[in-house]
Amino acid sequence: DWIVPWVPLAGIVATIPLIAAGRTTPAIGVGLVSVVALGVVVALARDHRSRVLAVVAAMLFGTFAMYGAFGHGQEFFPEIDPREIWVDLEFPSGTNLEAQDLLMVELETLLADTPDSLDRIANVGSTGLSQDPGSAGGATNESRLTLRLARFHERGQPSTQTLEEVRERVGLRSEARVKVDKLEDGPPTGKAVSVRLMGDDYALLGEAARALRERMDRTPGLLNVADDYDAGLPEYTVRVDRVAAARANTDTRAIATEIRTALAGTEVAKFRDGEDEWEIVVRLPEDARRSSDRLEELTILDEDGRPIPLRSLVRIESSSGPAAIRRVDLRRTIVVDADVDYAAGFRDADRREAVAAALEGDLAPPPGITWEFGGADEFERESTEFLTQAFWVAILLIALILVTEFDSLITPVTILVAVVLSLIGVLWGLMLTGTPFGIIMTGIGVISLAGIVVNNAIVLCDFIFQERRKGRSRSEAIVEAGRVRMRPVLLTAVT
Repeated sequence: DWIVPWVPLAGIVATIPLIAAGRTTPAIGVGLVSVVALGVVVALARDHRSRVLAVVAAMLFGTFAMYGAFGHGQEFFPEIDPREIWVDLEFPSGTNLEAQDLLMVELETLLADTPDSLDRIANVGSTGLSQDPGSAGGATNESRLTLRLARFHERGQPSTQTLEEVRERVGLRSEARVKVDKLEDGPPTGKAVSVRLMGDDYALLGEAARALRERMDRTPGLLNVADDYDAGLPEYTVRVDRVAAARANTDTRAIATEIRTALAGTEVAKFRDGEDEWEIVVRLPEDARRSSDRLEELTILDEDGRPIPLRSLVRIESSSGPAAIRRVDLRRTIVVDADVDYAAGFRDADRREAVAAALEGDLAPPPGITWEFGGADEFERESTEFLTQAFWVAILLIALILVTEFDSLITPVTILVAVVLSLIGVLWGLMLTGTPFGIIMTGIGVISLAGIVVNNAIVLCDFIFQERRKGRSRSEAIVEAGRVRMRPVLLTAVT
């Protein structure tokens, strides 16, 4: 009886600092927990098992309902302060290194006084070693400026704040696409929001990717929106008039060989000097290779050896072709991805929902193009499936061992119910601290917690059975077990 008044009083005291800090939702949660705890105490004091079960069940389902309404979502891996800041520049295909270097020097000067920056590393025409799977440093039209920051305890401000300052200083550039990112810790998972557009028509895929990228640029909470669609280098397409070629007693192979010789060159002989040997290749001079007009001045020899102007046999058109075509499961694929602005309170799940809503609404891809989420979302699904299977396998193995040990079915079920009830503390801890559910970190923690809860329950149940064999009643044995075994249970949990 003396403990009953203290339960709501403790709840009121706990809500005061939360209300003062403006955290109304956690304060309401603490108040509800206090009321439920009061019901548990009263039910226990009066030895009403049905009430205890009803109250505990209400606590469990009420906690799940509260977490669904006020939880902070989930994350694959926790966000920590980065050790490096990357300023990635993607220039149009074919941009020479001198032009890239000019902008890189400008950015180095602009970011010279970045807070907590120790040094800067510039890679022109390369992004250095990449963490992205399948990447080997990027293409020659990509450059990277790396800012290495001071050690954690030597920084004057959080490096996430420094990252935002760098992003504001760099701003938008007309010369190149600019992406300010950070060194990713943990497993390489790809971007938080990554959409794969898949289809057969690559030009149509490019249009869909452009439309999606523009929409994601306008979506709040998304940063560094980019895609891997590259229209490619400018090129000349030589279309052969097959009828004219046949009349001139020549064919497309002879024309293609002549053009290849003029541009790429053909080996005509070898020069030997002792044991050394060099190939002799002939082709047009460099200035002639840069002009389509000079190319049309070439002549083709027909079967009789008479020269025929190339311009009478072909039509040269200026165009461009894709620099690379990527496939996923044999389908042409363009990836549009973005980072999530965690500092502004956005989470991966809600930003993916916003993008999915756009793709299922007015931004629905044309027929023949499908989409799916990849990147971090794909890793999250695989990891969630694995950890869920691991959790249930652990529960089943624990149940098998307990049934064998106690030679009973009721006792193992009682112990395993305690494992499920331990989720109440996990979810309330996440809500009160404003922490998202980490698929890797929290998932492994929940599996580890199951082992601790089982150990504590075994300690209590075993002592209760010992007391029952001594002739004590059920209630007396339970009370004595709680009193005597409190210290070892707490020591186990703390350890």
